[in-house]
Amino acid sequence: MGTNQLTEEQLKVAFCEVRKAHRLIYEYQRRMRDLSTFIRNKLGFNAYEGYKRFSNALSNRDGNNADKSSWDWIYTYVFEYWLGYQKVGEDRILGLSVIQVSDTGCYKEGKKNSDISTFPKVEDSDSRLMFYLCVRPNEAPDMNWNAEEIIAQQILKDKPECFRPKNRPELVKVTYSVPLSKFVDEEATTEILREFVNFCNKEENAGTNLEIQE
Repeated sequence: MGTNQLTEEQLKVAFCEVRKAHRLIYEYQRRMRDLSTFIRNKLGFNAYEGYKRFSNALSNRDGNNADKSSWDWIYTYVFEYWLGYQKVGEDRILGLSVIQVSDTGCYKEGKKNSDISTFPKVEDSDSRLMFYLCVRPNEAPDMNWNAEEIIAQQILKDKPECFRPKNRPELVKVTYSVPLSKFVDEEATTEILREFVNFCNKEENAGTNLEIQE
């Protein structure tokens, strides 16, 4: 049990807020599911897999999750939607994910994951969706995905970026972090997708052949 001492009446009020929060999260996650599937379909991908990020996923294999962090029990705080692969010409292939970051405060320097009082104020943080694309030659063994590292490095950047990892110069990576408040409706989302596609398709960037499906 926690060390914070609350009265029964205070706990009743607190748990009422917990119920409200869970119902709000349900609506939020339904919106995120709809948004991520809309993006997948508009860009012509056919995969849809999910990966928990920021904290560890729970596992029943060892039979004991009692020592897990509280963050491990909050599944979609930071969540990656893997959308799949597409060919880029005859000799390259790209992979794409969109990554839901519910609270950028968890990536601010100086905070401690075990003490949320060290996080920035919620008003000074943001909720974002980050596009993460990688292009590799067909003969490359993998995409050196490293999603956790990429999220931490790129989530607070407002403009699309294209770069080659120093240890894997044959790879081209693109990230584009966008506030979730920008995805107002399908029209606004499609405009964001156009910006992302146009950036990726430029030869001086990733040189992809992404297309928006009408």
